[in-house]
Amino acid sequence: MSNSRGFSFLLKDKAKIIEKINQFTDIRKNPEIKLKDIITSVVLMPFYGITSLLGFDRLSRKEQFKKLFGSNRKMVASDSTIKRALMWLKEQEVETFQSSFLKLFEEENLSKIQLTEKGKYRRIGIMDGSQMGNHYVEVLTLLGKTDYPVMMVNSEKRGKELPSAKLLLKQAHEKLKESFPQLFLLDSLYFNKHTFHDIVTNHKSHLLIKSEDPTFREVLREAKLILDNKDKLDTQDIIETKGFDSKRWCSWWIEITSGDFAGYPVRIAHLTEYYPKRKKLQHSECWITTTDLSLFPEEIREAAHLRWHIENNVFKRLSHLTGTKRFYFKDSKPFFNMLKLFCAAIALFDILFNILQQDKEYFKSILDGIKLTWKNIFSQIEETLEPDIFI
Repeated sequence: MSNSRGFSFLLKDKAKIIEKINQFTDIRKNPEIKLKDIITSVVLMPFYGITSLLGFDRLSRKEQFKKLFGSNRKMVASDSTIKRALMWLKEQEVETFQSSFLKLFEEENLSKIQLTEKGKYRRIGIMDGSQMGNHYVEVLTLLGKTDYPVMMVNSEKRGKELPSAKLLLKQAHEKLKESFPQLFLLDSLYFNKHTFHDIVTNHKSHLLIKSEDPTFREVLREAKLILDNKDKLDTQDIIETKGFDSKRWCSWWIEITSGDFAGYPVRIAHLTEYYPKRKKLQHSECWITTTDLSLFPEEIREAAHLRWHIENNVFKRLSHLTGTKRFYFKDSKPFFNMLKLFCAAIALFDILFNILQQDKEYFKSILDGIKLTWKNIFSQIEETLEPDIFI
């Protein structure tokens, strides 16, 4: 893959980003700035690590940035222009764009992941809520070989996470079709009969919930009682496995028993881990409940760890790259339009970086010895972007 057919080629010809952005409806009459340039600019903000619209205003005036759009104006677009556009963009069109790279995600075999080296490939989803600025959001991210925050809904206020999750599941089942997750990774907030019924019965999927407190649900208390007294009980359904995780550098031990919650058979695991190199919190424990009875102990443990992807690879990453925690839009519509464009951006660039890495020699030349981080990669790729790429 040569420089001339590197990231610019992938962005324009493989991802067809301009073709997708041209699908947006412009309600303005005789606009001076193309809507394509406005939306593309917002999509590029995570790529450049721009954490405010004022920061974008400065970037928009730079000659190198203007060359990407073939712009002869003083700037590509101002912060006020972007604010106005975010207010009137059609939400349905923004949502369509957010999920528009799903086909590429599937074609590049990024949509499924193995929980263990010899385990089967699964479609996995993670749902969780977060507060960004003064807004509350419920997000579904697809956990494959890369993360794809594919859908979200406005929770409106704290305490509305569960109704929002129900709505998000319904919309995702209708929209994602064959890409709908086979297994959902959740936290204890979703440990209730309504969520179990919704995911297992209504959407024919499975769930796995990680809990810190074994007294949180009766089924966990019963499991703890069984495991605490396993030497005294004549039971055949207890599984015990231990191992060493060289990636996280910890030893672990897992005990698994069976139970029933809300009418569904479940497996309940007690996971204990020891991290010898840590100065604090060397010892950790958690309880894991799943309706997927086909999961092996090692897979249950790995799935519990991967639930943190939505925190680390989506929420914290968005905050770090785009400053979403500090964007204060009084009106929720422009904020969520912007947030969905940001989610599309980080999903797209992750997909493209993954494609670049398939050509090991080319990707090695891009890195040129620097540490593999988002900003380091971009600092190298930025110089290869072709002028007029977004025309």
